[in-house]
Amino acid sequence: MGNMSKLLNYSLKKIILYAGIILVCCIPVYYFAISRLWQYEMDEHNVLLTPEADREDRYLIIGAVTLLGALFFVLLMGGLILLNRRLSRRMWKPFYKSLDKIRSFDLSKTDSVQLGRSGISEFDELNTSLEKLLSANITVFNQQKEFADNASHELQTPLAIVQSKLELLSQSKKLDDDQYQLIEEAMSAISRAARINKNLLLLTKIENSQYSDRVDIDLSKLLRELIEQFQPFFEDKELVTDLRIDEQVKVKGNPTLTEIMISNLITNAIRYSSKNDTIAIYLSDFRLVIENPGESSLQPDQLFKRFASASTRSPGTGLGLALVRQICARHGWKEEYHWENGKHVFEIGLKILKA
Repeated sequence: MGNMSKLLNYSLKKIILYAGIILVCCIPVYYFAISRLWQYEMDEHNVLLTPEADREDRYLIIGAVTLLGALFFVLLMGGLILLNRRLSRRMWKPFYKSLDKIRSFDLSKTDSVQLGRSGISEFDELNTSLEKLLSANITVFNQQKEFADNASHELQTPLAIVQSKLELLSQSKKLDDDQYQLIEEAMSAISRAARINKNLLLLTKIENSQYSDRVDIDLSKLLRELIEQFQPFFEDKELVTDLRIDEQVKVKGNPTLTEIMISNLITNAIRYSSKNDTIAIYLSDFRLVIENPGESSLQPDQLFKRFASASTRSPGTGLGLALVRQICARHGWKEEYHWENGKHVFEIGLKILKA
């Protein structure tokens, strides 16, 4: 309705502007025509008046007639404006009804959109075209999801076989240093491919709502447990942790996905921190914040996309933050990134359960 008002107000302003211009231009013409008619009638009937009386009567009558004409003009324009507003509101209503349906359309839900018929041929043609376009997008989206799901499942077994064969080969005593180095590089590449495959499978499961169950989660407790699990990684890189975790912070969500989200954020902070850096983890006031130092700001518009690497210095799979976004979307949370005082700040806006 707000957009409709903007459209109607725009046309209304134009009508009032044109009406004002016409009124301003017509009044002098109208006054001159009445004045000439007055003079003609006076001469036709041989009416003689003193100059003072002639001038007074002329101004009085011509002014009254002009004012009355202007009043009728204003009333006429007011009626036309109200009629135009009512007709426009009724005429554009089907368009904005269809627009609201398109705005609420979620491709991940794969529900077909029925825009209906309005009785206005132009809008009906537009709705038909939009329905065809959305239907085609849904079909392509389903095909892509099915392909990603099937491909990920099919890749699991050969990746596992190749990885196990390389591990067996690396244990051979007949290898020299160069051969061992080549096997290590191949194992590293296979491990990365396996992680990508695992994350793609997880994304597909999230999109297919296979993690739909939600329970009450003590986020404070879960966060402390995960930090304890990551402690060897902090120590290995000699990182300092600054923890400010409020107690009894509870949310409603899927425990597995919530744990994956936090783990990905902590892993990201560790990966892109240097030796002796400080990683800050805060949980308070409806938000989870994880900070780590950095050399320059990242690109927020690319950061949470699939296969978009946060940094070229230590590239990951490019799916960790994409998973964070998907998990937040499923829980109604809001993920944000900003650069502040030489630090990368990842913030998750949470919906806290009230005691």
